[in-house]
Amino acid sequence: MASNWNVCGVCDYRHITKPSVVWCSECDEGLCEECKDHHSISKGSRNHDTVSITEYQKLPNKVLQLARYCDRHNEKYVLFCRKHDCPCCKKCVVDSHMECKELTDIDDITRNIKSSNAFVDIEQTLSEIAENIKRLRFDRKTIWRHSEKEYRN
Repeated sequence: MASNWNVCGVCDYRHITKPSVVWCSECDEGLCEECKDHHSISKGSRNHDTVSITEYQKLPNKVLQLARYCDRHNEKYVLFCRKHDCPCCKKCVVDSHMECKELTDIDDITRNIKSSNAFVDIEQTLSEIAENIKRLRFDRKTIWRHSEKEYRN
């Protein structure tokens, strides 16, 4: 996760302070309106997916802190090895995963994840679990108060 996602990374590098309007996880930085436009037409970044800063802010901290770069090679993770259940950079593939048959492009895995049926199902289940926990806590407090009153009488 970048240290300051609410300031445009490109402008910040130029010692200009402008607020970010989108986040590019591939570049690992926020972009202001002007830089967002350049980013979307530049040959090197036109295929990058961005997300609005407001949507990015809604992500849980655990998601934001996920490593995007390999600790050993300091390169971006590009593949996921299903056999070893781990992300891999290009050098990891050469070093340790040449024989692995189940390497998948990380972009293919994560593309449209929020609109996938599995994500929606998990989100719904978690919402139901949270509601059930609230209900259980309320019921338990009610029972506890009721038993406390009986104990006093």
